[in-house]
Amino acid sequence: MDINLNSQQRFEEFPITRTKVFLAHAAICPFPQRVCHAISDYCQKNANFGQWEYLWSHTENETRTYAAKLVGGSSDEIAFISSTSMGLSLIAGGLSWHQGDNVVVANGDFPANIYPWLNLNRLGVKTKLIPRRANGSVTVADITQTIDKNTRLVSLSSVNFVTGFRLDLDTIGSFLQKRGILFCVDAIQSLGALPFSSEYVDFAVASSHKWLMGPIGIGILFVKKKHFTTLNPVLIGWKSVNDNHNYLNYHPDLSDTAKRYEPGTLNGIGIVGLHAALAMLLEIGIDNIAAHLGTLRNQLITGLKSLEFEVLSPSDNNSSGIISFTSNSVDISKLRKFLDLNNFIVSIRDTLDGRNCIRVSPHFYNTGAEIESLINSIDSYINTNRNLDYSKSIKNTY
Repeated sequence: MDINLNSQQRFEEFPITRTKVFLAHAAICPFPQRVCHAISDYCQKNANFGQWEYLWSHTENETRTYAAKLVGGSSDEIAFISSTSMGLSLIAGGLSWHQGDNVVVANGDFPANIYPWLNLNRLGVKTKLIPRRANGSVTVADITQTIDKNTRLVSLSSVNFVTGFRLDLDTIGSFLQKRGILFCVDAIQSLGALPFSSEYVDFAVASSHKWLMGPIGIGILFVKKKHFTTLNPVLIGWKSVNDNHNYLNYHPDLSDTAKRYEPGTLNGIGIVGLHAALAMLLEIGIDNIAAHLGTLRNQLITGLKSLEFEVLSPSDNNSSGIISFTSNSVDISKLRKFLDLNNFIVSIRDTLDGRNCIRVSPHFYNTGAEIESLINSIDSYINTNRNLDYSKSIKNTY
C-alpha cells in the first residue's frame, strides 16, 4: 500500500474522508475499510461454519508476528489483552512485591498508567511521582532524582497524551537496566505511528484503537521472555497451559510463551481486525509513517505559530504524532465546537498546567491539503470573532 494515496483510494480505504477531516487518532481511530472487511468476513464464516478457533488460528499466529515486528520482540513474547489498563494491571498484579518497595511514574501521564500502581498501596508498595512539567517531558535526570534503593520498577508513557512529548526509551531503559530496575512502557500513543525500541524495555502495553487503527477491546502485551518466571499470571485458565486440549489434565504447566497470560478464549473479532490493521501499517512501513507525520506536524506548527497560538508540542527529536495548542486570546472550547461543526475531528484536553488546549493527531492517510484546510478554518474563526468584537465595540460607543 502506497502512503501517497490518490483521492479515490483514500475514499475507498478510509470512507470517513468523504465527509470529515479526522485528526484525532490519539483518541479513537476510525476503521480502515480493510478492517471492516476482515471483521465482516470473520462474522460470516462464523455464521456459516461455527465459531471454531481453527478457522482463524493462522490469523491469530500471524497477528502475534506482526505485533512482535512493531515492538521489536518475538511472537512468543506477545499476549492479547482487552485494553491498556488491563495489560498494566496484569503487570502490576503479577510481580512479587515486598513491603517498602516503590514504583516510579510520571505526574502528567494518562490515568491508565497511574491507577494500577497506586492500587499496590494495599500491599505496602509506594507510588512515587516524577514532578510534572508543562511540556510533559521526562528525562534521566528526573528519574535519578525520584528513584531510590527501594525502586523496583519505573512505568512511563512512550508519548505524553497531551503534549506529544516522546521519551528517549533507549537512554532511560539503559539507565534503569544498569541499576536493576524494571522498565514498563505504556506504548499506546506511539505504537503504529513511530518506531519503537524494546531493547531496554521489560514490559510494554498498547491498545489497538488509536494509532494501530484496530478495534476497541483488543490490545498487545509484550513481556520479555526472561521475565516469564518473574511476572506471574494474575488470571489463569485452561488456555494458559501448554497442553490446553487435554481437558482432564489438572497440572498447570504454564505455556512457554506469553500465552500464559491469556486465561481463556480470545477475542476473535478483535484479533482479525487487528491483523488487518497491522498488516496495513507494516506494508506502508512505520518509518514512512513517522516521516509523513513529521511533515504534517511541521506544516501545522508553522501555521499555528503564524496565527499566534502557543504550541505545546515539541518539534525536535522528542516530537510525535500529537500536536497540541492553546491561546490566551482565543476561546479554545468555542474554537473546537466551530471546528466540529465544520467537520474537523480534533480533541480538546487540559494542558498540564490547567488550561484548555486542542489536540491534533493526524495519521498516514491525512494530507497536507487537510492540514492547510484546518489552518484556514482556524484563521477564519479568528477573523470572524475579531470582526464581531470590533462591531460590538463600535456599537457600544453610540
